[in-house]
Amino acid sequence: MFEVSDEVRSVARAELVQGPPSAALRRLAQRFHLQRTNLAWVAAEVFENMFVPDIQAIWAWDLEGQGEGHSDAELDAMLAHLRVGVRRSRVPAGLPGDRQDAPKLKSGAAP
Repeated sequence: MFEVSDEVRSVARAELVQGPPSAALRRLAQRFHLQRTNLAWVAAEVFENMFVPDIQAIWAWDLEGQGEGHSDAELDAMLAHLRVGVRRSRVPAGLPGDRQDAPKLKSGAAP
């Protein structure tokens, strides 16, 4: 299973803020030898407001320039609403209900 590394995520973030998504995604695909499926998952990790139709647009894009699928201009129009998100930690600080921040109980007190 493909997992987006910190390096790929960092480079993708830098590329995707610089210009049209199609050009940035093509550079990422070439640099990291990614196919459309994995490229879409990279985009999903970097864009903060990406949904399934956006992922599907990348899957149906003509990445190889063979004349089959969405053109670069079409993809850019379909992804124009996306925003590159701020860097977030991949490790949660704590799980809901783990009571890490719960006050300490006094000795002998019932929970």
